[in-house]
Amino acid sequence: MAAEWYNEQPKNRNFLSPAGFKLDLEIFHGVDFFCQSASIPEIAITFAEVDTPYRKVPIAGSGGINFGDLQVRFLIDEELKNYNTIHSWIRKYGLSDSRLIPGESDLYSNARLMVLTSHNNLNHIIEFTNLFRVSLSGVPFDATIGDVEYFSADVTFKYERYELLDEKFKPLK
Repeated sequence: MAAEWYNEQPKNRNFLSPAGFKLDLEIFHGVDFFCQSASIPEIAITFAEVDTPYRKVPIAGSGGINFGDLQVRFLIDEELKNYNTIHSWIRKYGLSDSRLIPGESDLYSNARLMVLTSHNNLNHIIEFTNLFRVSLSGVPFDATIGDVEYFSADVTFKYERYELLDEKFKPLK
């Protein structure tokens, strides 16, 4: 009988690089270009717990999926254009300047987090549907610092769902 262990070995021994990504945000030009970090959000199923005399027993699959937030960090350009894009979007739909309800034409956006191979070729796509902003970090000016560190901002997005796709936009199997 021939050894089958060889066929069970991993075919690709390259590891996923934390620096191998690009972000494409449909309506946030400049934020994606200066993106410093982004992550595939967590995913979890909801569950119930049943009380017993000794402990609570978890029961799986009792009501849907919860997605974590999409967190993005980007460098702020000197003109504040990319920062102001997010800032204005939050103010517009946060109704902070008026009591009128704006149209929803630009309330949502779609986004793609493109995962690259070790040779910087497109390998996988994480596609976010109906993305909207939740928060934007502040910009803390400080004249006492010694070395110049360029400003970055953190923005948090919520979204309807995300899908893991291959480089041809087909769902991963």
